[in-house]
Amino acid sequence: MDQQTQRVKIPCNHMLRYIDLEFAVDPQHWIYRSPSHNCDGCGIASGYGYYCSRCQFGAHAECIDGLDIITHPSHSKHPLKNVLTKTVDYTDSRCHFCRRVLGERMYHCSTCNFSIDMDCWIIQPPLTIYQPKSHNHTFTLMPVRNSFTCNGCGIVGDRNPYICIECGFMLHKDCIDLPRVININRHEHRISRTYHLGHGDWQCGVCRKKMDWTCGAFSCKKCPSYAVHSKCAIRNDVWDEKELEDEPEEKEIRYTYQVINEKEIKHCSHRHNLRLRDDNAAEYEEMLCEACIAPISSDPFFKCVQCEFFLHKVCAILSYKKRHILHKHRLSLETGSSFMAREYFKCTYCRQFFDGFMHYCESFCNLELDLRCANISEPFHHELHPHPLYRTSTEPKTCGGCGKDSEYVLCCIVCEFALGMECATLPRKVKHRCDDHVLSLHHGAGNSKGQLWCDICEGKTDPSVWFYGCDECGVTLHIKCVLGDMYYFKAGRKYRRGELVPNDGMTRPFCTVLLLQIQLLYTLVQWSVQKTPGTFDGCEEDGEDVNDDEYENDIKDEDDDADKDVR
Repeated sequence: MDQQTQRVKIPCNHMLRYIDLEFAVDPQHWIYRSPSHNCDGCGIASGYGYYCSRCQFGAHAECIDGLDIITHPSHSKHPLKNVLTKTVDYTDSRCHFCRRVLGERMYHCSTCNFSIDMDCWIIQPPLTIYQPKSHNHTFTLMPVRNSFTCNGCGIVGDRNPYICIECGFMLHKDCIDLPRVININRHEHRISRTYHLGHGDWQCGVCRKKMDWTCGAFSCKKCPSYAVHSKCAIRNDVWDEKELEDEPEEKEIRYTYQVINEKEIKHCSHRHNLRLRDDNAAEYEEMLCEACIAPISSDPFFKCVQCEFFLHKVCAILSYKKRHILHKHRLSLETGSSFMAREYFKCTYCRQFFDGFMHYCESFCNLELDLRCANISEPFHHELHPHPLYRTSTEPKTCGGCGKDSEYVLCCIVCEFALGMECATLPRKVKHRCDDHVLSLHHGAGNSKGQLWCDICEGKTDPSVWFYGCDECGVTLHIKCVLGDMYYFKAGRKYRRGELVPNDGMTRPFCTVLLLQIQLLYTLVQWSVQKTPGTFDGCEEDGEDVNDDEYENDIKDEDDDADKDVR
């Protein structure tokens, strides 16, 4: 047989590792030989296969010649025959043990219609498992195809449980190795695994579904009413995959401020002291918070004792570290504009460009999170929906606010409503120069009859999606027309080679940019026409000419970086 198609037999009974053959050799031996191992069957040193470091044997699964007849611990009643998968047409095409799709060849029992793939023959499941951290007794494999309810996760299995004869426990094999103490992004404290949740009306802290208190779960020792399904707790978007059983718990929480007195603080983002203001707040309502770049409005706020620096109270008393429902790793707070040497950011979840404070991932994920998204927690309440919302699923859904598909959504557990982060973080109330009153978010035509029109662009307003309106005047406005593209930028600051300047006079500020650059920045200029705070004026720095191609490429590169998804 040609070497490229030759099948080889396993020469030993040692434990085999399933590994990429290109890096199969142990690192301590790399000094003497290449890290790769050529498959003993086809001779190719790439792709995953089985490797024995003691015998220096390695081969792809399809290159291993199996025995004609074997006995297997998951089916001890009858021997299994090595057959071509396509010659047996009555199976479900999956391995009865690992449930993966069967390959070209399989081991099969025609009496019981029982099949396993070549991988489960090479690496056979252990007959017994003893995990003292998991359970005091030994678990024994019961190779039967009967349904059972796992005592570890509460999910029904259809075959091959591991049982504890002394306790009458039945577990999936994976549930034996569940972590014991972990942190999840839905709860501030650590949670611990237990086989006995105890009597009560329990609701899972992740999926929000009812829990079977007779089965195992994760629970919080500090919060007696908090528990999570075992499988929900180890979801890829919830758990950071760190076992914390023997790790000391962090007790000290570092905050971004120091208390000077009852009314005054020193904040890490400003050189002067800040004082809590509760008098004459109306004169500062239109000033912008340096952290979230939103108007101070009527919210409690701090003002610098020496200059015009403002922070909402809720933005001023943040901690440096936090966990968030949208990301499994812990986040750190950046209060300056020096992070990654960029002047502005694009939020990974709401897709808004923004300035101000930002959260980033400690594990170096490509993530930028603005304060509006960072301040969202469960349960999330919105005036335009009667039920609380939760981050129960990672599936994209149609947003009930804008009618568009959204990748990151908050879901209602009472009805089918879902709200995308783009709409969840919209300002509930705004002021715009087209109307003297405060505008608020609306949904539906209300008492209006006939077609609704936007007073800014004079286009039709769709009442089936959210829009801004005035309850006193009946004005209706598109959200895009009110907020534009640069609502969370601050007038007076320099971005790239230009400056964002107020557009609140009788004449429009002059832009010295070339026509090509006007087209690239059209959304910024257009926004300035519609909204008072500013416009992007000028694309020359210190009198130097701007290279069109270089500028366009800079914009494209930064937008591409900001658009990368984070899981």
